[in-house]
This record gives sequence, structure tokens and C-alpha cells, in this order.
Amino acid sequence: MSIVRKMILGYILLIFIPVVTFGYYYYSKLYDSVSRQFVESRQKILEQAYSNMKADLARIDSTQRMLQYNPYVTDYLDGSYETDSESIYAYNRYINPVILQSLNISPEIDTFRIYITKQGVLPITDRLLELSALDEQGAEATRMLRPGQGKWILPDSKLEAPPLVFYQNIYNHDFTEIVGLLELRVGSELIRKFYRATGGGDWTALLLPPEGELPEREGILSAVAPSTWARMVSGESQTYFINREVIVNQLFIQELGVRVAVIGKVSEVFRSIRSQEIVMITTFAVLLALLSFAYYTLASTITKRVLRLARHMRNLNDDNLKQSISKEDKPGRKDEISFLTETYNSMLLRMDELINNVHRAELRNKEAAYKVLQAQIKPHFLYNTLETIRMLAESNNDKEVAEISYWFGKLMRYSLSAQEDHTVLSQEIETVVFYLNIHKMRLQKRLTYEVDIAVAAEQMSCPRFILQPLVENSIIHGASVTLRPVHIRIQAAETEDEIRISVSDSGIGIPEDRLQQIHDRLSRGDEVKPQEEEEGGVGLYNVSERIKSFYGGASRLVLESEEGKGTCLTIIIEKGVASDHANLNSRR
Repeated sequence: MSIVRKMILGYILLIFIPVVTFGYYYYSKLYDSVSRQFVESRQKILEQAYSNMKADLARIDSTQRMLQYNPYVTDYLDGSYETDSESIYAYNRYINPVILQSLNISPEIDTFRIYITKQGVLPITDRLLELSALDEQGAEATRMLRPGQGKWILPDSKLEAPPLVFYQNIYNHDFTEIVGLLELRVGSELIRKFYRATGGGDWTALLLPPEGELPEREGILSAVAPSTWARMVSGESQTYFINREVIVNQLFIQELGVRVAVIGKVSEVFRSIRSQEIVMITTFAVLLALLSFAYYTLASTITKRVLRLARHMRNLNDDNLKQSISKEDKPGRKDEISFLTETYNSMLLRMDELINNVHRAELRNKEAAYKVLQAQIKPHFLYNTLETIRMLAESNNDKEVAEISYWFGKLMRYSLSAQEDHTVLSQEIETVVFYLNIHKMRLQKRLTYEVDIAVAAEQMSCPRFILQPLVENSIIHGASVTLRPVHIRIQAAETEDEIRISVSDSGIGIPEDRLQQIHDRLSRGDEVKPQEEEEGGVGLYNVSERIKSFYGGASRLVLESEEGKGTCLTIIIEKGVASDHANLNSRR
């Protein structure tokens, strides 16, 4: 046998057959891995859809808290109004607007009812009914309601998208007696929205009891094997499973006391993979047979050095710019691969130098810009506060001066005592409240405010004096220039991708041409020129630049205003790309 035949035979026995065998084994494992990853991704989609529905349910059942802490509602249900005329007036004047507001906040609500539990309270329309009007299903569901907790039920779980009903008791002022029962009926659209979020299309979603028989749905039972249904009926805790026919993802909905199962056919999911399987195997076999001989003859002379270089490239990162490839080449070798290796080593050295220099320069520039921006903002706050104290001292010679001095002392301590340039959001909000109290002392009933914080403010880092310029803008350009009352609202909330901190007022707003000038300045991001400082908007520009410098990414300041209606300034902080010193691990 010639040496060529021996090489071919040895290649087939030692390389070709093991490679084909391994390829088949690897393909099987890869198919299983892809299947598992797909099922896990489907489970995450289901969990996200459940989170969205859970938020909708929480928003709807928050209606009870609006009613519970409304004194007019509790007084009415507690029988505080002695005559029918007083009851009707209180309902039309105070209670009905609260109900309409709840319906606007939660448009999913189809029916809004409060069942009166006390004798002598006047029922009005179809929203305030006597407890005897409650149906048997509702009476059974609410018999064991715990104080402070509501209950969701499915009045007809056999429907494809059943409606929902929420019950929760309403107590008197002292929480010692039940004075009403809230009933909210939600249409089927909420469940349909949940189904659509789970995938839709070729996927079928079912609501199942935790254990027991499955609902009879035409066309579904016949399409799935009995063993799969038996596995689902058993109510086992496994969240998902896959077999040769179907993929099943399950999740327990605690609020409704049911399971949701999302079913999809394997043949539909992996149709494209199966259709290309034969072509892929055939192509692989032909190419492997044609290229085997050429590969075998060239591998020992060229491929090893190229693979060595490629392996070094794969292990390369910003912290590992080492040079070691040239040490493994023979001395004096001047072929193309040696030239490529030398050039590659020189490139690594230059990249390492550039990365270090650029990184240090960026850090210095950011720190310098941050110091300058903060220094521009603090004097404005101090001057305005001193002016307010002076005006109050001239107009009122009483204890109010002592109070405003106390608040101002707090602000001065916050401004001048700390050594760090950043703080946490809770301290920043507390400082803004002191600032608002000072101006409220001056403007009296012309200024009201509220603070609504729905993030972990004690854990969230932020630049110092980032909110005060926004509040100052609302007071100076919103409350101080008009004689009518102005309301300022400070709100912080978060979503999956970002955190929003807004300062809004009901002042006179900003003219359209002036609003466009400020938008242009914020979007340019240029340094403020001396002649532009007299035009205003410098504080907003500084805040915008500090937000970009501190949080990075797409974080920004957004200005919205309508003349005659008010202004809203929103700080948008993008999660996941913030600077190292900005801790955005707020609560979930």
C-alpha cells in the first residue's frame, strides 16, 4: 500500500470517523441545549407577562385605598349624614368625583359597586347598594376576608378569557367596624392582554386550577397527548417541560389562585431547523470529504502558527494586552506569518498606551466639568434663600422668622458641611422640602406641594443640588409670577429600564418660542456663553450636564411645558449604563 493510501486510511480511521461521530453527538446535545434555552426564554416571557398583569391588578385594587382614606366616603358609609338631602349632596359633591377618578385611572373596570353594611345609610344609583344585593358567589368569596386584604375571584373560570371580580372591605375612620364592601368587576380584556403578552400566535394559553381537571376547550384536548395532559393535571411544581410533541410553560398566579399554562407545538417552533437538517448534514459530509486531503497536507506547515495567533486574539481583552506570540517563532524567520505576528505585537503595545492615556484624560475632564457645574449652581440657591428670609423678616415680626431660619440653617449645613460631591436621593428630597417650606412661608396659600417617591431613595446615589434648581424654576417662573394658587409635585418612579424623577407645577407655563430656545440649548450641550446667561435657563443647562456626566448613557433632562397650564421637568436615568459611583439598585 502506498504512503498516500496509508495517509488517507489513517486520516479516515483517526480523524474522519471520530469527527463525524462527535459531530452527530454534538449536534444532538446542541439541539437539546437550544430547546432548553428556548423553553427557559419562554418561561421568562411568561414571568414578564405575569409581572405586567400583577402591576395592573395592584393598580386596580389600589382603588380601595383611595376610598378608605377619603373621609367623605367613610363618613357616608358610617351613616354620618342624617338626611337624604345631605347624603345626596355629599355623594354628588365629594364621592362621585372620587369614583370617576378611579375609573379613569383603571379603565379596565367595567362595574364599580360599594355594598353598604350599616343600617340607615342611603343607597344611591347602582354604585352604592345595600349588602342584600350582593350575589351568592360574592357573599361566599367575601365571608373570610381578612382585614386590609382584598380578594380576586374568577366568576366563570371555564371561559377562554374569564372576567375578574375584586372584593375588599371598607372600614370606618378608626378601623373598628366594616362599613362597606367594595366590588370591582373587570372585563375579559385584562386576561386577553395577558394572553397576548405570553406569545400569542401559535401558542395557546390556559387558566388551570392548581390541581384537578382541565377545562374543556374545543380543539386543544385532541391536539395534545394524554400523557402531557396527565402531567399538567397532576399540578406538579415543575415550571416548564418539553417532549416530542409540545412545549409547556406553567406559572402559578397567586392573586387569582390559578395556574396558567402556555402550550406550543414543537413541530411549529423548530420547523425551520428540521427543514434544514438534511441539507446541513449532506453539505457537511461532502465538504469534509473534499477538503480532508488538502487540510491534512497543509495543517502541519501553516495552520499551527495561525491557530496560535488566533488563540492569542481570543484571549485578548483590555486587561490582558500581553505580548508572547513572537517567542514561539523560530529566530530569523521572515515569512508572512512572522511579519503579521510582529505587526500584531506592535499594535497591542500601541493600543495599551492609547487606552490608558484616553481613560485618564476622560476621568480628568469629567471631574473638572463636574466641579465647575456644581460651583455654578450653589450660589443661585443661597442668594434666593437669603432674599426670602429678608422679605419675611420685613413683613412679619413673629415666630415664622425663627422657623425659616431653622430651615435655612439645615440647607446651609447640607450645602457646606459635606465633603462629597454626591449624596443619596432621600437627602436631596429632604433638602428640597426645606426649600419649599421657606417659599411656602412667603407665598402662603398661593403655593402648595406634594412629594410622591416610589423608589428606594435611601440607596440611590445622585449629585448634590440636582433637584433644587428644578424646584426653584417652578417657584420663580411658576408661582411667583401669578396671583392664583400654584401646586408643585415632586415624583420619583421606576420602570424596567429607567428611573424618572419629575418636578411639575401648575403655573403659567413657558411661551412656545422661549421653550424652543431652552430645548435648543439643552440639546446642543455647548458651554453657556456670557451673553446667554442673561437670557435664563443656565440652571437647567447645568442640571442637564451634571446628569449626563454623573449617570452617563442616555440619562438626560426633559422639559415639557404648555403656556397657561404649567411646566414639567423630568430627570430620566437609564439603568445598566450609569457611572460607577451612581448606585441604581433601587427596589424591584
